[in-house]
Amino acid sequence: MLAGVAGLTGCLEETSVSSTGTTAGPAQGTAGGGAAGQGAAPEGTRQAQYGEVLEIHKDGEVAATLSVAEPKPVASFFSGVSTPTSGPSFATFMVSVTSQRAGFDVNPFDFFVRTPEGARVQPTFGCEPAFNAATLGAGERFQGCLTVDVAHGNLVYTSNLFQSASLAEWPAF
Repeated sequence: MLAGVAGLTGCLEETSVSSTGTTAGPAQGTAGGGAAGQGAAPEGTRQAQYGEVLEIHKDGEVAATLSVAEPKPVASFFSGVSTPTSGPSFATFMVSVTSQRAGFDVNPFDFFVRTPEGARVQPTFGCEPAFNAATLGAGERFQGCLTVDVAHGNLVYTSNLFQSASLAEWPAF
């Protein structure tokens, strides 16, 4: 029993996010300056900009860097079979992560969109290459896109499916 508890607590690392002060590629602005009705991010949440490179710290050490490109609208996927239900288009985000240590986990469910009404919208199937779950080696880069079926909102990073605290939040689209 104690071995199981020890294994579980080993997964509960203290996680934080900070900026490197650099951008990933060409400068990218926000899409239209944000949607009306968006509230401020929860206290302790890093306010990120699209294209900004963030450091993800686990237990005080840099574990990875993260960058998210400005969302792009996509009207449908799979030759029109998959269409959005919440607006005229899906929102797709290109996410890039570079691990600084072996065993860094990425997961599309570490991200969600918070709508102006406060609803939480998880990623869905859509764009390729998809941002899937993976365990990265030291120095390994992983890139893929997240698709959400929502008209407006703020992209939020939590770094853990079971963690409710927001670590980083990008402007409303």
